[in-house]
Amino acid sequence: MTNKSSFIVIDTNVLISAGLLPESKVAQVLSVAVKEFVIAQNLETWNELETRISRPKFDRYFSLTGRLDHLINIAQSVQFFESISKISLSRDVTDDKFIRLALDCGANMIISGDHDLRDIQKHQDLEIISPDEFLKRFQT
Repeated sequence: MTNKSSFIVIDTNVLISAGLLPESKVAQVLSVAVKEFVIAQNLETWNELETRISRPKFDRYFSLTGRLDHLINIAQSVQFFESISKISLSRDVTDDKFIRLALDCGANMIISGDHDLRDIQKHQDLEIISPDEFLKRFQT
């Protein structure tokens, strides 16, 4: 298994989905990730999480209190990093922030359901995997 001092990057959609569907595989991914890793964030990725989870489309799934509770739970397992890297790899330039964060914190893995990110698969020592693949590797 992985040392708890290792960092992992989880994209915004996975983090939100884990809160929306607390009994889902994606919620299991977050649970396992929190046990095995420290979740890396930077201001750009955290801002995206805060603004996306606040969107009205989630009103029927998440109360304001539920959203805040989910953000607080995530925040308790997060370490923030300064954004330094200047790399552009993804077809969707808005996804590059996750690659930059992984490089800045020394993470070896990004968990993502986003095809633009997952199509990259690997960059140097960084691997981009789906939530299902993560569970296959790390679920005990």
